[in-house]
Amino acid sequence: MGLFTRRLQAAPFGALATEGQSKVWEGEIGIPHLGEGFALRVHGARQGPTAAQAEAFARLLANARQVRQEATPALVAFLTECGVVPPGVALNEATLWDHLTPCFIEVHPDPGQGAAQSTCSLGYAIPWEASQLVHINTTHGAFTDVHSE
Repeated sequence: MGLFTRRLQAAPFGALATEGQSKVWEGEIGIPHLGEGFALRVHGARQGPTAAQAEAFARLLANARQVRQEATPALVAFLTECGVVPPGVALNEATLWDHLTPCFIEVHPDPGQGAAQSTCSLGYAIPWEASQLVHINTTHGAFTDVHSE
């Protein structure tokens, strides 16, 4: 990081940093049940993450086991339908997480009044398609869907 690096400790995110006047705060985090070694990016305010973002992320942390349980069958179905799983690879709910590598978590900007609640997405690399990531989307700590990048 350069000369104009700003740093802060922000619960529940931990240590975050940004450059200059940027509102994008970055750090690293692991989440039990969802993976270790995520790059964390929070699209917050100049002062740091917003209260709504902190609340949404805290709910994701608290609900991680349930998010994993709900996302697992959706991820297996999605990857199977996309046709990226090579023949001979046994991809099912028991083996799925062995094939996912945590990459990043995006905490999206607050949507504004009257819009959906703050959201987070978790990106994972898959071994069969280096140019694509698979994402788990959450809204206020609850699983919503999966998609690819």
